[in-house]
Amino acid sequence: MPARADIRLYRLRKTLVILACVAPVLTLAALYWLVTQVLMIPGVPDAKTPPDRVAQFIIHEKGLPRLERAGFEAFLNVQLARLLRDRPFRDRFLVEVRTASSDDQKAFRTHLFDTFKALVLRDADHYFELAGDARAAYLDERIVAYNRMKAFGGDVTIDKGDLFGAAAPSAEEMLGLVTGRTTAEERQRALTYGAALKTRIDEILAEPALKAEFEARIASPPP
Repeated sequence: MPARADIRLYRLRKTLVILACVAPVLTLAALYWLVTQVLMIPGVPDAKTPPDRVAQFIIHEKGLPRLERAGFEAFLNVQLARLLRDRPFRDRFLVEVRTASSDDQKAFRTHLFDTFKALVLRDADHYFELAGDARAAYLDERIVAYNRMKAFGGDVTIDKGDLFGAAAPSAEEMLGLVTGRTTAEERQRALTYGAALKTRIDEILAEPALKAEFEARIASPPP
């Protein structure tokens, strides 16, 4: 019996020694998880968030990408209003993006594209549900909304160029973003919808007064 007691005591001591050795490692692992998964995840910017933190939120892999569509739209409404009407805010935001590393700039473009794509695909579906004057009015509304997105690149004019302004991906990068993140059916519907948008934009650009009217709408903060 004493021998068995000694064995149990030995095993208990051995277990305690192992736990004593492992405990610091487990503590460090827990702290690492807390820091990387909780403390370092950026909060969603609001109307008072500094411009550099807004840019960093878009860049961070657990910032903008973690938002659902409703959250992204709410983010857009708040931050686009600031980009459109607050010149110092916009200038500081653009400095943060333009001085970021090439990897961070690519993340900025990719994250904006992915969230923007989800809105465009939803809009394309809604477009096909409409007809006649309702379709025309919807195209005008969406043209204004999409071109407001260019404020993230410092531009609030309407033209035939990209929707990302200074943050525009290269042609090769854009092709990779589109083909790598959409299905064939999504691309087909988006292309048809995009063709309708292009036709309407060409009409707007052909009439200086109409172009000026749309640019005034684009420059005004979203409701």
